[in-house]
Amino acid sequence: MADNLSPAAPLSAPPELLAACPKFRILVLGSPESTKQELFCQVFGTDLGKKSVGDAFSLGHEIEQELDLHDQNSRLAIHTSFNFVTDDASHYDRTCDFLRARSAPSTDPADRIHSVWYCVASEEDRPVAELEKRFFTSGLPLAAPNVPVIIVFTKYDEFVNQVRIDWSRDAQQRGLSKLPVAHILRDLSSEKFDQQIGAKWDRVLSQTVPRVCVSSGDGEDDARSVEELAERTLAGLRDRSVKYAFAAAQRNSALISTQFSANIAADYFEVDTGHARKLPGVDMRYILPNFFAKAVALFNLHDDPALLDATATLLPQILNATFDPSQQPLLAECLTQSSTDPRTILANLSPHERAVLLTQALAAPLLFLHRLAATQWPHGDGHAAAHTLTARAVARVLDEIRAGAERRAVLQTVEASPLFTTCTLRSAIADLLVAAVGRGVKGGGAAVAATAAAAGRLQTGGSRGYVEDDHAQVPLTFAAERGPDDVVLPCGLTILPLT
Repeated sequence: MADNLSPAAPLSAPPELLAACPKFRILVLGSPESTKQELFCQVFGTDLGKKSVGDAFSLGHEIEQELDLHDQNSRLAIHTSFNFVTDDASHYDRTCDFLRARSAPSTDPADRIHSVWYCVASEEDRPVAELEKRFFTSGLPLAAPNVPVIIVFTKYDEFVNQVRIDWSRDAQQRGLSKLPVAHILRDLSSEKFDQQIGAKWDRVLSQTVPRVCVSSGDGEDDARSVEELAERTLAGLRDRSVKYAFAAAQRNSALISTQFSANIAADYFEVDTGHARKLPGVDMRYILPNFFAKAVALFNLHDDPALLDATATLLPQILNATFDPSQQPLLAECLTQSSTDPRTILANLSPHERAVLLTQALAAPLLFLHRLAATQWPHGDGHAAAHTLTARAVARVLDEIRAGAERRAVLQTVEASPLFTTCTLRSAIADLLVAAVGRGVKGGGAAVAATAAAAGRLQTGGSRGYVEDDHAQVPLTFAAERGPDDVVLPCGLTILPLT
């Protein structure tokens, strides 16, 4: 049966995606010693001056004044204030009043505070101040009961370095190696931190307040600590629009951006009687540009606006780089023709084949944006702040996808999945897309394992922090239950056997 297809099909316009909450708004309580510019750079990809960040945590700073980001991240608003280590009662009251006003139901959602980071330097061997105790036990719960808070122990790398120095000195006295094995140093540092600092805060914090130790170095453990902060921040959010705002504001985890984009992609499908099919009444020539524009907004890359907004030219390049040349005539039809036109290849595809093709076509821009973000964002190639994208960088990623074997793994993961005849939830389609992109990241199987591990870290209380509240999750397996001869995709679609 032919679909009734038209440009007025039920697709929300890309600008509507983040309209309910265009910015993620965070309050950071810290001090010039405990909160450095690296924290904002590593999570949000902003390059701020040391002095401006230091001034933002002075006692005289006005909490209502947003930190000047110099137009580096249009999806982010940061409020800052000195923490409560000085036990200044008037400062404490002003902060609670600010939180109360900025979390009231009458406040526009875009102006509300969505999360609080309370920063303490890891090397500060001090008691917990009385006003700090009050803030966590009664101040924040009364002023802003629905605003999640994370206690962030910054400069953890300096604490670890001191543990290393102490180890070396003791080892030299005992005639042992002065260089501790990495995992021994990690465990020893964690144990000493819990004893010297963590235990003090545990007596104050409830079990629902997460704590994260963050390092500003460039090692693997340092990068992982910042990833954990991003993941914990996301996991604490409950409102769907705020989750999407954070996903767009953060520039630390390409996986978070990929997951939220995959959630959007799942909306282009309907699930009925165990079958996942393309959304009826909507042509692929409208779906693919619509999705690409939304995914670009979520990845929020630091770029020339014209560079990634050129959907008409860039999207075909992405599809052509991902698919084999024999499939490109079909892809051209997907972008320009109606599937109800009997003269097209699309018109001869079954609903099952269309669903497979659409999933692969949605995975292609996801793979492109994921790999592009990984080269631009902090820790992607060892740089400190987000690069501004250039046409050369875009061309390089396209060339890498075209020449690499990973693109075939992306297509293969979709083709081999039994999901299209066993699907019960649309969220399973998002899972499939994330798994497929994981196979397209450099590193092959190791990348897939890392993707799965990261997705598992985002699970909180049985539901992932990045999934809308009304979507349940189901585990997927991608074993090839049928051979390539069981499903034949005509007219250029090729099924690749699993190896």
